[in-house]
Amino acid sequence: MIVAGARHYSDLVSWQLADALRVEVFTLTRRPPFSRDFKHQAQAEDAIDSVCRNISEGFGCSSHAEFARFLEISRRSLNELLDCLRSAQLKGYVAPEELTPIQQLANRLYPALGRFIAYLRRTRTDEYRGRTNKR
Repeated sequence: MIVAGARHYSDLVSWQLADALRVEVFTLTRRPPFSRDFKHQAQAEDAIDSVCRNISEGFGCSSHAEFARFLEISRRSLNELLDCLRSAQLKGYVAPEELTPIQQLANRLYPALGRFIAYLRRTRTDEYRGRTNKR
């Protein structure tokens, strides 16, 4: 599927923001004391990976409606990540100021996903491809 000029999922702004967020999260989770809590580390890393994976997987869908569903899952995984990082803060694994870059990226990613979902819901798959669905 080609969406708004993107030929690969990595061309999507939402994926680029999610990937930048992943880099920040891995920076935190790979150092002690976070890295010593294997379960918490795995949960945080899986949540951010899920954000990215669902955007990339959705890009391969054959319909805009199906792609929008994957983006909704990404948004839920972003919620899970932020809650996991709040827990890490409460456990003393990270200081509040260390979460600032992550929160800033999340504050950009939420509306990016929301606008993308809205776009996909209001357009038919074949409209973007330059065809109409006339029968």
